[in-house]
Amino acid sequence: MERYAFIDVSNTKGTTKTVHGFSIDWQKLFHLLKGAKWQCREIFYYEGAMNSKSHKKKHTKLASIGYRVVSKVTFLHKNREKRISFICETCNTTNSLIEFKTQCERCQLEKVLPLNDGGRHPKANFDVELTVDALEYAAPDKEYLVFTGDGDFAYLAERLINRGVQVTFVSSTQKTSDSHNRFSTRLKELIAREEIRAVEVGEKPRARIIEINNWKNIIAKT
Repeated sequence: MERYAFIDVSNTKGTTKTVHGFSIDWQKLFHLLKGAKWQCREIFYYEGAMNSKSHKKKHTKLASIGYRVVSKVTFLHKNREKRISFICETCNTTNSLIEFKTQCERCQLEKVLPLNDGGRHPKANFDVELTVDALEYAAPDKEYLVFTGDGDFAYLAERLINRGVQVTFVSSTQKTSDSHNRFSTRLKELIAREEIRAVEVGEKPRARIIEINNWKNIIAKT
């Protein structure tokens, strides 16, 4: 079986760091995927860059190792606004507090500060690029290792399965310390449907998940 790997870097880095507390050594991961067990023909690496020398140097190094690096400029996106609410004791109405007034202890200068600015974070979406690359190679007797927990790829996985591709997600079904899921419910449901179908027809499931934490000792930075 011919194998390909598609790595949603931002999603995968977020999962290993927030759920399992480790960072990936990308050279170690490359050797694992190219080694005797997986023998991936191509390994696609999707990551945004801030148009800096450090990012360019990093991506040049990864390409020299053998990754198919797909990159584009990252933009800053506004985070969800923070909301503080209170209930009026008189009319029982819920109100949103969007600013508060503070005062300098020394000169008594008053200043109004906003509360709802959630800040910004860098983001580059590679849904289209990963989808196009994955469909280009899709054929029976191929296995795709898709490193993501993003539910937006559920439809792509369904299309790949219909073309005869075995889809293996590499992510984590464990929750973060603040109880957030890193692996989408849509992907879980897809895998569950495939497991039921496999039992009914007596075949192997066409979709599954590998818990990335199982590879921690092999791919973690030291």
